[in-house]
Amino acid sequence: MKRRPPGARSLPGDLDGGKGLINISVIDDDRAALEMIQKCVVEAVDGREGVSAAGYERPEDFLEEQNRRKCHILISDIDMPGMNGLETAKRAKEINPRVFIVFVTAHMEFAIEGYRMDAFQYVLKSELAGRLPGILQKLMDMLEKDRKDYCFIGTRSNRKKVRCDDIIWIRKEKNAKYVTYVLENECCTERASLEAVVERLDHRVFMIVERGCAVNLRHVMRLTDCGLYLSNQDTVTISRARMAGVKESLHRLWGEEEW
Repeated sequence: MKRRPPGARSLPGDLDGGKGLINISVIDDDRAALEMIQKCVVEAVDGREGVSAAGYERPEDFLEEQNRRKCHILISDIDMPGMNGLETAKRAKEINPRVFIVFVTAHMEFAIEGYRMDAFQYVLKSELAGRLPGILQKLMDMLEKDRKDYCFIGTRSNRKKVRCDDIIWIRKEKNAKYVTYVLENECCTERASLEAVVERLDHRVFMIVERGCAVNLRHVMRLTDCGLYLSNQDTVTISRARMAGVKESLHRLWGEEEW
């Protein structure tokens, strides 16, 4: 475990304060309150993988760490000496505008201030055990869904974040080292195998239909005996060996989803 600034405390168990897929930070100058919030975080995580959490008694220590550890969910007391929770949250949003803020407070009047900061939620300390785990589970579900909806494509020097649904199809020429992602108005290349690309995307909607060609089934407008007509008016052929599997997947998808 890496060394932490004075006042920073890792959470118990597997939540070791390292760099996880979802990083949760807790700030409270009252150590007893900090430990109580930490227990709620552990309960909310409940075995989820890729979650990192750390506690801080000083907002300054939290902000110092944000250059190395991007915070996705910030749980902060509002009423603290020196830099209060409202100012801390404002600075956290400057570092990561997408951070979710959850304020905890013992005073109802501070909760009202929390709403003015566009916090996701405020929780009275008297209600922590009953409310905070559920709020955190909802936030983690939202973050995990967001990661599934998006992916990074392209080369190391030119990477692009795109919605997976915006990828219409993927092609790879014979003996080529690069795959090409076809989107509505552009194409992006990446050095990878077609199989590896499909492996990291959603198996329910991305499918290899012939050697060197994978399709996002949500962009299929029509299926014929010759191939697939896609939403951007491209057409791709289907190998005879894969035809039955493509038909089955399309019928399942069209039956489950509203288009």
